[in-house]
Amino acid sequence: MGSPLRSLFPDELPTGPCMANREENLTRLLLRIATGDAPAMQELFLQERSSLHRLFFGLARCASLADDLVQSTFLGLWQYRANYRGRGSAAAYLYRIAIHQWRRSLRREIRGKDSWADLSRDFEESTPDDASTDLERKETMQRIWIAIDDLPDEQREVFLLHRYHGLSCPEISTSTDVNIKTVESRLRLALIKLTRSLHTLEKRS
Repeated sequence: MGSPLRSLFPDELPTGPCMANREENLTRLLLRIATGDAPAMQELFLQERSSLHRLFFGLARCASLADDLVQSTFLGLWQYRANYRGRGSAAAYLYRIAIHQWRRSLRREIRGKDSWADLSRDFEESTPDDASTDLERKETMQRIWIAIDDLPDEQREVFLLHRYHGLSCPEISTSTDVNIKTVESRLRLALIKLTRSLHTLEKRS
């Protein structure tokens, strides 16, 4: 059996029509929002809220805080809607606002923690069902999230954006205000630490 980390977070992320269509749609909606188009804001909220909630849940391990951060992200987007000019990655622009809200919450020291069962269930909503491997998958997910939680905040942030939400290193650089070399270094260190942690957890199980 291959590495659980590799199987759930493969080296190659989707870059085909699906990702391109999402970027195109995001750009279209953000440009409409920039003009004060409220229906476009509603459409974007319905399209992206689940993805942002999973990001915040992965970072904060607290469902109520993730809910608040999703709301804050969209409020911030609407408040500064006129700032969007359609340049660069639309996804990076949206996640830049999201990461800003996350870091503000860290400064307020209001992080919490939900159960690993809840965290695994939240992730599994976006994965296909397979009854024959359900128990094994749940156990694997629990080990992975325990390992992710042990990462330093800045490494966990980069890892989730890249492997979970499909952002490229340049897009993460834009979203987090960190240079690309630092992003690449944090991602590499995160993968090394996760691999080691998973090996340790597997030996204990």
